[in-house]
Amino acid sequence: MMAIPKAPVKRIIQEEGAERVSADAVDALVAYLEADADAVAKKAIEYAKIANRQTVKAEDIALAAGVATTSEAPAKHEHNLFDVVKKAIEGAEKGKGFEEIIKSFIKFDKK
Repeated sequence: MMAIPKAPVKRIIQEEGAERVSADAVDALVAYLEADADAVAKKAIEYAKIANRQTVKAEDIALAAGVATTSEAPAKHEHNLFDVVKKAIEGAEKGKGFEEIIKSFIKFDKK
């Protein structure tokens, strides 16, 4: 089942500089995007469940897609795992909930 329309995908490829785009190329990119979107959605649902929410929020998607950064992280989404874990543990020791801990040290990129 193709949930992502082909025409916008073809347009994206052309806008990136391709003079001509085969139908197979469009189909391949659509399949890749759908698989990637499915994986991100599944991870985001898990993050929402961990936070005891039924609603998937933008921050769940950002975490699942790997586009969230800690306030200490460089701009290229490089995480210092030790600092992230340390800050999460400190938050838990102060009695903060999962969602509050995550929000306390993550900022989201806005495109």
